[in-house]
Amino acid sequence: MILKSIIIAAATLAAMPPATAPVYRTHLAPITEPEITVVKDLNANTKSYVYFSLASGKEVPAADAKTKNWDIAFSKTTIATNSGTSGPGEGGALVLEKPFDQVIEAPRDGYKTDGDAGFAIPGGSGNSWYKYDMSVHAILPIPGRTILVRTASGKIAKVEIISYYKGAPEDVPTEESSYYTFRYTIAGGDGKF
Repeated sequence: MILKSIIIAAATLAAMPPATAPVYRTHLAPITEPEITVVKDLNANTKSYVYFSLASGKEVPAADAKTKNWDIAFSKTTIATNSGTSGPGEGGALVLEKPFDQVIEAPRDGYKTDGDAGFAIPGGSGNSWYKYDMSVHAILPIPGRTILVRTASGKIAKVEIISYYKGAPEDVPTEESSYYTFRYTIAGGDGKF
């Protein structure tokens, strides 16, 4: 009797038109948007570096400079990665001429490390994330530039520098410089943001 009921139910389902046939799903993975973290006024106006962990979203004490506890470090306009001559991590970076929101997947190759020849994120006006605007004597982020940072543990984050001045002013910057405001997100295991 039970077997006959199952056969009748299966035949009924098979005969139903596709629009009315029930849909059964065995596994639903939640779709989540990557979390974007905004850091405001990170003070890099020091004689040494200010170390930062992208994983925790917090500053790291300078005493941890020789550890894998940090991912990027700031000193004035210089940004170091926890790699090569700057630290023992698996870090590195790649500067893309592509807007932050349009970077949807991290390249697998092309990341540079800090070394004797220079930093993975090059310094100097126009060489990576900023230009020096002589008309207002200010360091301004270059629109459409995204920094991909390979963290000390080998994950990839996309970073956009929003401002180099305290309070992230929209007009001519204040005199209080070396205060980074930036946003970032870390790619999933598939390399997608």
